[in-house]
Parts: sequence; C-alpha cells; structure tokens
Amino acid sequence: MRARAAARLWGTAGLTLALLTPVAAATATPSGAHTATAHRATAAQPHAASSVLPFDDYSDMVVDGVHSRLFFSDPTRGAVVVTDFDGTVLKQVTGLSGAAQLALSQDAATLYAALPGADTVAAVSTTTHKVLARYATGAGTAPRTLAVSGKHLWFGYGAEGAGDIGSVDLTTAHPVVTLGQATGDSWYSAPALATSAAAPGVLVAGERDVSPATFAVYDVHTATARRTAERRLPDSGATRDLAFTADGKSIIVASGSPYYHQLLRTSDLTDAGRYPAAAYPNAVAVAADGTVAAGVDSSHGSDVFMFKPGARASHGVFEFASGDSSPLLLPAGLAWAPDNRRLFAVTRETRQGAPVVLRVLTTPGKAATETVLHIPSTTPSGTRSLTGRLASDLPFSAGTTVTLTRLDPGATKPVTLPPTTLAADETFALTDRATAHGYITYTASFAGDALHLPSSTSIEVYIR
Repeated sequence: MRARAAARLWGTAGLTLALLTPVAAATATPSGAHTATAHRATAAQPHAASSVLPFDDYSDMVVDGVHSRLFFSDPTRGAVVVTDFDGTVLKQVTGLSGAAQLALSQDAATLYAALPGADTVAAVSTTTHKVLARYATGAGTAPRTLAVSGKHLWFGYGAEGAGDIGSVDLTTAHPVVTLGQATGDSWYSAPALATSAAAPGVLVAGERDVSPATFAVYDVHTATARRTAERRLPDSGATRDLAFTADGKSIIVASGSPYYHQLLRTSDLTDAGRYPAAAYPNAVAVAADGTVAAGVDSSHGSDVFMFKPGARASHGVFEFASGDSSPLLLPAGLAWAPDNRRLFAVTRETRQGAPVVLRVLTTPGKAATETVLHIPSTTPSGTRSLTGRLASDLPFSAGTTVTLTRLDPGATKPVTLPPTTLAADETFALTDRATAHGYITYTASFAGDALHLPSSTSIEVYIR
C-alpha cells in the first residue's frame, strides 16, 4: 500500500521568508519528488565609501600609499583620474591617448601610463600630476601593459599576431627605449606583465587575448630580459590579472577559466596551489600581510573571496548585489591600501550607460547559503526519504550538519529528527517513518557558522 502526497513549499535564508512554488534543483531531482529551495541571503557588506567615478571606461588602478592617492586610467577619454582613498576626485590628467595599464615607480614619485593611442609611455608626477616625459615606443607599437623593476620600465606592446615586450632604461639621463626583448618568444598581443619588490629582477608575462594562455618568467636584473621559464596552460583562459604573492615566490593568475585562481611558482611556473573562488576569475590583489583578494565576474553570488596565504578555503566574501542592483567587478579591478584594512574595488552595472563605481571595502561578510530539500510525492506507507543539498560560494567544513524537523497534523511543536551530516558533495539524506495522515511539514535548517549565513526551507506534504 502506497500513500499519495501533495506538497506545498516555502523557504527562508537568513532573515528572508518567501512563499515558493516547486522549482528545479541544481542537482538531479528524483522522479515524482517535490523540491523546496531556500532563497540565497546576501550578507551585508560594510564599506567605507562608494563613489561614482567620472569615467567613460576603465582599464587599470594603482594605489599610491606614500601620498594616499588612487590613480585610474580611462582609455576612452584618454585620461588618468586621481582620487583620495575615499574616492573623492582630486585631478584629471588628460591628453593621454588610450590610457591603458598604469605602474608606479618604486619611490612613488612617478606614475607611468601606457598610451597605445600615441605609441608612447607617459611619466606623470604623483604630486603635481603633470606629465613629466613621454617615451616614444615606435610607430604601431601601441604599448598596453606595464611593470616596473628597479630602474627599468617594462611594457607589453604590439598588434594582434605581433606581441612583444619592450623596456625603458631609466638609469640614463635620456631614457633609452628597447624593443624586441621577448627574443625567441611568440606573444599573440601585448602580454600581461607583473613584477614585485619581493622578487627583484623577476618579470612574469601572460597571454591576454588568446586561450589557452602561455606564461613566461624573465630575469630582468639588467636592461636585457632573459627568459628563465615558460609554460602553456591548456585549461587556462586569457589572462585578466596577475599578482605576486607577498613573498614573491609565486604568481596568482586570474583568467576566465579554470574557475579558480591558479598559483604558479615563479622559479619554474609549476603548480603551487589554487584559491578556489568561483567562476569567472578576473581580478586578484595581494595585501602586504599576504591576504589574497580573489575577484570574479559574477552577476549572482559573491564577487570577492578572501584567503589567508596558502589557504584552500576562503574566510570571508564581499557581495556587491543589493536589491535590484547587480554590479560587476571589472577586470583588474582590485587593489589594497597599505594598511591592509581597505580593499578598493572598481565595479559597474550591466545596464547601458551605468557609471563606474569605486567601492572601498572593509570587513568581509559571511557567504549566503541555500538549502534544497526533496521529498518524493509517493512513498511507502509510513516511510519517506528526505534528501537535499546545502550550497554556498564558500565550502563547508567537515562535520557540518543540517537539522530536519517534522510537524505532524494538529501538532503545535515539531519533532526533531536525528541530525544529518553533509556528505563530501554537500548533500544530505535521511529516512523518516511517520504514520500520521494529513498535512505533514518537513523543515531542513542550517544554523549558519563563522563563514556562512543561516538558511532553511520547508515542504508541506499531504499524506492520505
């Protein structure tokens, strides 16, 4: 004898309560099963400031910790915008055709801007904000990426199919520009570049416009680049951002795929780990204390994941969505303040004409969670299987439990079923035996923890 059941469903996540209709779960739902899914709750994200920037477009951001200034490049307007750490605009340096990537001298006295529209690299004073010099790189070179190592400025240049690396030797009274530094290497276009004071004389380059991407490491202690390692990553998408770890021993790659931030040793580009954020990685920034901010291009869920050096699990997230607003983190749109307490993020909504917004982020929040519960509409008399899934942008620790309760017809107090522990794939399962007839309400609840918001969901099943 089998009982027939009809179900009504509702769910909560955090402090949100909503009536739900049956929906398809992300995992396979047993035939004839009813499914309840909790809404994802968005953690409140404290921030020190949120400022609209006077941009038509965005390319890069540099933090000047000596003068407490931020520099942004706008390629469409050919300008560099200067703000304080709260995003208040102080100056706009114009006449910088196609302003692309920026780089700061080691003494923070000079800001360099790649100007592909003028085949030039410009040097701008970080105090007077005046253009000090323009270094011509040659007709048709279109320099786009920059990195400073000691007294040498390195730039990626070239049209599609003709990428290369050049340098500006700043040690002479009249700086000397040298092209063709990537001897023997074939870059499809101007490669992404990165250097670090923690790894003096080391330059890392990565493909920007093709997949799979190739990476290379160069010894740049002198004015001539010498390749020391090279690797093609079959699963890697076009490079969106690069950053050295705080100790200079590894490079962190943000690319559209794979769906985590790759960690490569700068000695030989072998795998050194990963930071499992989410799809699609597009930004990375490393604080002075080693904390990694891993950003993704996501219109749903968390946008920035925080990791301790070498950690496999994030300890906090930032989520920009609020109400009907769904801003996206822009590529290479993350940078840290020197005090490690503020993270600068450049965002923009997807709607036409939306402004570019600087967000100054402080303490990261907890990740939203989602509870899914399945109950078959027909079950053996008195026995029914309860299965479900707990989902979040941050992984759950081993031993995480979900509490299930059953409210029998006419009862005012639910019966708590034995606790169930999440499996490795974040699913749970429980068999309940109840002989009551009428409406029975099952609820699956996650209480939340140090990294996750709580969530719950319920299904009301009528047993005849």
